[in-house]
Amino acid sequence: MTLSAQPKAVVFDLDGTLVDSRLDFAAMRAETGCPPEQGLLEFRDAIDDSERRRQVEEVIHWHEISGAKAATWMPGAQSLTQALTRRGLLLGVFTRNSRECASLTLSRLGIPCDDLVAREDAAPKPDPGCLNMLASRWGLAAGDILMVGDFRYDIESGRAAGMQTCLYDPAGDNPAATLADCVVSHFEELEGLLDRD
Repeated sequence: MTLSAQPKAVVFDLDGTLVDSRLDFAAMRAETGCPPEQGLLEFRDAIDDSERRRQVEEVIHWHEISGAKAATWMPGAQSLTQALTRRGLLLGVFTRNSRECASLTLSRLGIPCDDLVAREDAAPKPDPGCLNMLASRWGLAAGDILMVGDFRYDIESGRAAGMQTCLYDPAGDNPAATLADCVVSHFEELEGLLDRD
């Protein structure tokens, strides 16, 4: 698979794409009571009881802060972002994490980022609102932006926004591969795709 056009900007998911934050989603679900088929943020938003909702938010926050403090670069991600920065592409990060946790991760690892959109900014992925916001801020057409992520929400949000999409799938078994414009198992592959004129 290839990209239909060379992008002028790349938006990355954070956890599981740029960084390994070692988030234990099974533990988060067990501690909050979130069923496996539902997203944690969607589960939180559906809670009517304010005290129960606050407890769920505290669990999510604790895990995200712990993940931000433990995060390390995914293989090849640092080299890729540096190469794209040298080429003058705009780089964004679009995450379901809180701004506080995402900012901590970016700062700790020195991740280049022209714009960060977090869950406080608009509806979480797979809603495309944050991606539309980035395109507007940058003055770019959606087709000039590539969305890169490791989960179907990343690909679904990118497609809904009219952007090109790339699935990072190091294990080669992600069912979201059928939804993406291109699939890479290592970021060297994506760097090669983006080097083509």
